[in-house]
Amino acid sequence: MTPGRLWKQWTLWTTAVVGTIALIISFPFILRMVAPSGMDWSQLSEVSEAYGALAVLFSAAAFLGAIVSILYQAKQTRAMNEEIRSSIHKELTLHSIEDETLMHCWQPPSEPCTLAQARQHMFCNLIYRLWLADYVVGRTTLEATRIVLTNHFAGEVARRHWRIMGRQWISWAKANANRRDREFVALTQQVYETAVAAGPPTEENSYFLPAQS
Repeated sequence: MTPGRLWKQWTLWTTAVVGTIALIISFPFILRMVAPSGMDWSQLSEVSEAYGALAVLFSAAAFLGAIVSILYQAKQTRAMNEEIRSSIHKELTLHSIEDETLMHCWQPPSEPCTLAQARQHMFCNLIYRLWLADYVVGRTTLEATRIVLTNHFAGEVARRHWRIMGRQWISWAKANANRRDREFVALTQQVYETAVAAGPPTEENSYFLPAQS
């Protein structure tokens, strides 16, 4: 959702709330203007007392609606900001993969690896961050993620990536206040350990059949 659309929704809700309150406040004056002469105002007063209770309910409902709208818009804004940050990170990573000199701008690997392997790990990080973002914003569940990660760790590259970079993700998750981040990383470590215990991965050079001449 764009900032312009968020502002439009906020404006509509604010207008609705203000309009409802203004209508409630001005209703007795409007009623006096349109009431016929000779009307029994004492009887009308009894009716207005009942109306006053109803007006309070309408006001409360309008106020509650405004609060719900603000909370929803705040959630949408956080999701939009996260998508922007992810897009920037993706661009930086892809530029680094394409340009060897930019690879040295990132932290060194925690264990020795070739340049080609380091590029693979950075691309695995992009894939992993996508899955993490999907879980954080509620687009997927832990059980669905477990299936995806189980298939992911069947491969040699994915296991090597997590063996080298998993400790960094775990440290990051422990220091993070977001519960869903911690849940996702903990699940990843669990699925990785299960995959390692199940046996060796599919080797990188065995992923595909050789090209036919």
